[in-house]
Formats: sequence, structure tokens, C-alpha cells
Amino acid sequence: MHPRSRAVPQPLAQAASPAPAKRRERYIDAWRAAAVVRVVVYHGTGLGWLTVLFPAMGLMFALAGSLTARSLDRSPSRVVRGRLRRLLPPLWAYGLVMLPLNLAYGWGPFLDERRERIDLLWWVLPIKWPPPGAAAWGWMTTAVLWYLVAYLWLVVLSPVTLRAFRAWPVPTLAVALLLPVTLHLELFTISGSFESVARDLSIYLGCWLIGYAHRDGLLHRIPAPVFTAIVAGCAGAGAAWLLWHGAPRGDFDLNHHPVANGWWSVAFVAVVLRCDQPMSWIRPGGRLDRWIALVNARAVTIYLWHFPMLGIAPLVYAAARDATWTARTVTTLIVVAGAAVATLAFGWVEDLAARRPPRLVPPAPVVPPGTGTAPATAKDPHGRRVLAGFMVSALALAVVTVWWAGNVTTQSEERQPTYEEIHYVTDLPYTAVRNGLGPVERDRTNGGAEPDDGEPIVLAGVAYERGLGVHTPSTVRLYPPACERFAVTIGVDPAHTDGAAEFSVLLDGDPVLVTDPVPAGETRELMLELGDTRHLDLVVEDRSGSVAAVWADARFICTE
Repeated sequence: MHPRSRAVPQPLAQAASPAPAKRRERYIDAWRAAAVVRVVVYHGTGLGWLTVLFPAMGLMFALAGSLTARSLDRSPSRVVRGRLRRLLPPLWAYGLVMLPLNLAYGWGPFLDERRERIDLLWWVLPIKWPPPGAAAWGWMTTAVLWYLVAYLWLVVLSPVTLRAFRAWPVPTLAVALLLPVTLHLELFTISGSFESVARDLSIYLGCWLIGYAHRDGLLHRIPAPVFTAIVAGCAGAGAAWLLWHGAPRGDFDLNHHPVANGWWSVAFVAVVLRCDQPMSWIRPGGRLDRWIALVNARAVTIYLWHFPMLGIAPLVYAAARDATWTARTVTTLIVVAGAAVATLAFGWVEDLAARRPPRLVPPAPVVPPGTGTAPATAKDPHGRRVLAGFMVSALALAVVTVWWAGNVTTQSEERQPTYEEIHYVTDLPYTAVRNGLGPVERDRTNGGAEPDDGEPIVLAGVAYERGLGVHTPSTVRLYPPACERFAVTIGVDPAHTDGAAEFSVLLDGDPVLVTDPVPAGETRELMLELGDTRHLDLVVEDRSGSVAAVWADARFICTE
């Protein structure tokens, strides 16, 4: 607890005293169960508007932050060890299955060299993403681990961040809100293998700090008009950023817009946690109570195992082409069913990690009536009014984004009425087989020999947020997900060269497309059918010296 003599406003100083220890809190359990369900539904359906209506990942980090603060107050020396004990065994069980399946297809591009295989240790202690093996679907088994990596870092840093927040709550939260902006504007950069970790931490640190504020009672002590203004400001800024940057391509998935995601999520979790109440309407031992308990007791297992099921869904749908169900319906059912089977098979590992007797289905915990972090807030209607207003605003924003996405013309084609799932190349693993100057740049041009020395991608006067910047001669190998098409806009970066380049695409080593020289100032749009392609090579050559080229909006498209 920090000294009262610090220059902190009296309401904030009063909020800084640690809350007494509590038993299980039904409000937190209920929201965490809802967040896990939303994550599974989102990945199954691919509906981007769900991230606006219910930013579940931000809420999961906020709830974890609140519980971590409680644990630090009760037993600071055991927090990190206890969290690792709960987190790692389910991950190890997952890795014991997924890692051999990955490596059965070979080492792959990220593990070809012996020195790279030390990265397999990240399956044991995930301080960064472990690399997949050679399996084409291997990225699905490791991409889901980003949450565990970010969670682990936030837990390890929690003794420092909690002390900083309690000493300077407002400046600490302000810094957290500005972090994704500074990374977006490249005011400072973190390159290399920890770039993605830094990005994730910048997005969700603010939500983690809101969890601290909830535990200390700070959210309930902020005057209602001030709280409403802060929430409206964060939500409005996040919505404006989302609409401004998502409108050109009709892409309003918050996961594709880190700044909007961070701000919108902070507003959402602040409102949700201010409304903390006993939830006595949930009957202890009833069906809903048992479901909440089940999801909480198996949260890590459900989260880990649901995502790889996305790789099975296209195979099932392809084998039943005459089925009347849509690809979205099939995918959702496969993801839910697969996660349920995996939870029954491996969920008991979480019981052992929590030092409970292993059970196929855990029993509902005993929650004393009226248990909550701040029961008095149940009598304060302001928090509930703000939550209702936020949800109405979120619903309106979701409706606007769905309407816009259904009517906008993208840079490459009219959006088709069929369901499409887009996988941008810069979100997937790739390997630079060769590059004439410096590294291949992600979502920027290739400016020179140093990493991150490029600029935003602009070709023929059109700005592109996604793409790969290369220097000739260049070959980039991709491992496509189970999608039907590959689409891209190609061009030469006019800011760094005035030459021309020849672009070619190889499917499993066979050239299927070779362009004439493309001069600076011109672009061409390409689309290829993939069939059963296992790897795809993007090759750029030139005859006039080193040329900076761009594969803009490179993406795989999955359709019905």
C-alpha cells in the first residue's frame, strides 16, 4: 500500500488500499465464461462485428488483472509461481499432442537449422511464440498461444505494474493507452522475434490496469459524470479510429486495428467492472451456475484446443459439398464439437494444476450468497445505465460496420455475397528464402538494409495497410491455410526506385504466373486458384539493379 503523503487526489488515494481477500466471485466467473464462449464463437463464425459488440480478450485480461492484484495482496511471493502452476500443465498436455503432429511433416522453415531448434523450449515456458513444424496447418497450433504469452508477461510484470499503478494511477493508465499509438506511429519500435509480444502487451496492458482499478475499488469511487466522460472519450476515440482505418477495405474487426482495439476494450471493461454485483439471480447449483463453473474450470483447455479445429472444418465441408449447411455453420459446429471432445479428454489436467482431484466434469463451486468485489454497487444504478448505454452504442457501431462491409468496394474486387474468410500473409508464418537488401518488411516497404526502415505502403497513389516489402532478387515462401484463392496487388515502390521488376508466383515449385516488367507507378492485381497447394513462392526479379517491390494486400481467401 502506497503512502498517503503522495500527491494523489483523495478519491484515488482512498482507492489504493488493498481489498480484503474474497472467495470465488460469481460476477467475475460469469463474465469470464461468457468471454471464453465468445472467443470460440468468433473463431468459428469469423464474424468481425462480435469483436465490437463484445471485446472478449480485453475483458479476459482485465479479469485476470483483478484476480492477480488480489493474489498479490494475499501472498506476493507465490503469485508468479502459482499462475505458472495453473497455466503450464494444460499447455504441456496440448504440446504433447500438437508438437509431434507438427514435426511429423518435417522441421519446416523455422526449424531447419539446428540452432533454431532451441525455440522449441518455448513450448515449455512460453515467453514467446514457439515455431510450428513443416505441417501446412501448423500455424493454427501455435497462433493461439499469443494469449498465453501475453498473459505470462503481464503476470511476471505484475508486482511492478501494480506498485506503479497504486502510486500513480492516472499517469500509468495514460501511458498504457498511448502505447499502441506510439507503436503504430513508430515513435519507437521493437523488432525481431518479440515484435508481436510487444504489440499484444501494448493493446491489453490498459485492460490489465483496469483490473487493478476494479480490485482496489477505484472504479466505484470515480464520480459518475467523470467516469462517463472517460468511458465516452475512450470508446469514441476507439470507434473513430476503427471507422477511419477500416472503411477503405470494409475491415472492422478490432483484432486488425490495435489502437482501436486497445481503446475500445478499455472502455468496455471499465464499464463492466464498475457494475460488479452479487448476481444473486443465478441459483447456486442450478444449470447456469454449473455451466459457468465448467467453463471456468476448463477455460485454458477450451481456449487452446478450439482453434486447431478450424483446420478440420474445411476438410469436413469439402467432403460434404452437397450439404445444405453453409461453411460458416459447419466450421462453428466443428470448432464447438472439437473443443468439447478435447475438453473431456484433457480437461482433467487443469484439475491437477489447481490441486483438485481430477474429474471428467468438475462440480459447481460453492459461492456464498452476496459474494462480489463491491456489493454496494448493485444499489448504484449509474453503472448499469452506463453499461446499457455502452451496449446500445456498441450494437449501433456493429450494425454500421456490417452495413459498410457489405456495401464497400475493395481495392481488388466487389465484395461477394458469399461468406469469405481472409487470412493476410502478414498475419501468418512465412520465410524469406532470399532478399536482395535487408530483411523482408511486414506491412511497409523495404527501405534498406536495416529492419523496420521502410515506409507505409503507397502504390500508384493508393495506401495499403497490409503487405510485404522486398528488394530484388527476392523469394518469400508461404504456407497457405486451407483456402481456395490467393490475391495480391503488385507494384514497385516509387519512393526507393524508378526501375521495373518481374513478379512470379510458384505453387509447389511450379511457376503458374509470370508478369512482364512492372514499372514504378503502376500496379497489377493478381488472383490465383490454389487447389491443394502446400507451399507458395513469391518471386521478384529485375534487370536494372536492385529494385524495391511490394506484395500489397497479399491474402488467402477462403469461401464457401
